[in-house]
Amino acid sequence: MVLTMRVVLLATCLLACTASDLSGLGAEVWEDEDCTTENESCSVSLRQLRGEKSWEDLDVQAEELDEQDANSSSGEYSFYVYRSKTWAKYEDTNVNMANLAGVLWYLHNEVVGHCPRKFGITHVIRYKITMKPTEELARSHSNFARLCHFDRGQCTGPESSLQDYNRYGYVPGCDKPNHGVANYPDATWYSFPGECPTQPIGAKSSACIHNQKGGQCKRGEPWSKTCTWRKEYAGQLTLDQITSNHNFEKRCKKGFEEYNIQSDKGQGSNFWHGKKDRNVCSRRINWVAKLYQKHFPTYPRLPPPPVCKWGDRLR
Repeated sequence: MVLTMRVVLLATCLLACTASDLSGLGAEVWEDEDCTTENESCSVSLRQLRGEKSWEDLDVQAEELDEQDANSSSGEYSFYVYRSKTWAKYEDTNVNMANLAGVLWYLHNEVVGHCPRKFGITHVIRYKITMKPTEELARSHSNFARLCHFDRGQCTGPESSLQDYNRYGYVPGCDKPNHGVANYPDATWYSFPGECPTQPIGAKSSACIHNQKGGQCKRGEPWSKTCTWRKEYAGQLTLDQITSNHNFEKRCKKGFEEYNIQSDKGQGSNFWHGKKDRNVCSRRINWVAKLYQKHFPTYPRLPPPPVCKWGDRLR
């Protein structure tokens, strides 16, 4: 029960198929649905994803492996994380972010089943994270501490995550959400502590900032217990770009549902069909990854994040 409440709390703060791939899904899931007028664009249909490989089957490029090896030998890791956002401007520190599977898990469970989309989410921003575990954390044989659930810039628990800051320094944390809820392979959430993580936005006093320096590095700052991670902007995609479900708010006000949790389908949109089907979720991950490559070709291809040992992907 406590675990379920924590998953819900974090969610409120954030996230070619062959014939054999259709197991577990009704045939109607694969039927294209008409849009309301000829001028309106339907969303990306899962028919378009049938040629996509499963995420786990993608070949890792040699240069990616070389870079991962170099990162590992130096103790530094560089990888991409994602955060769903509104157009409001605010700093992404003392927040939870996710890998691509994790942000899709969040969107699928918390955002796209509402009209308008819940929390006013409009796009997914990507950051390049470079991090280095502290010596204290490395001696614990882990790359991450336990995830801290951030709400309005405040670490709200669990208490063990706050204890980890005292033990290891202000290091990033991680955890894996419930794969029984949405079957996105290797979905993982991360926490990135900044200044005064124990207080919410608007209550971070100068004394708290001085005493709780957080882990986000300043320009040129060497690695330490208060400099454990850096971030760089690495592109963003709107949900309309990801799903091709344009004019969504106008259409949903006419009664069209982007996703309905009871039917596990969308109306006028096939993109979110099949939340618990691993193959379909895997293809959605690959689809969005390719969109980032297409729209931001100058950004490097990075290896996946280091392994997160916290959480249970089977729970």
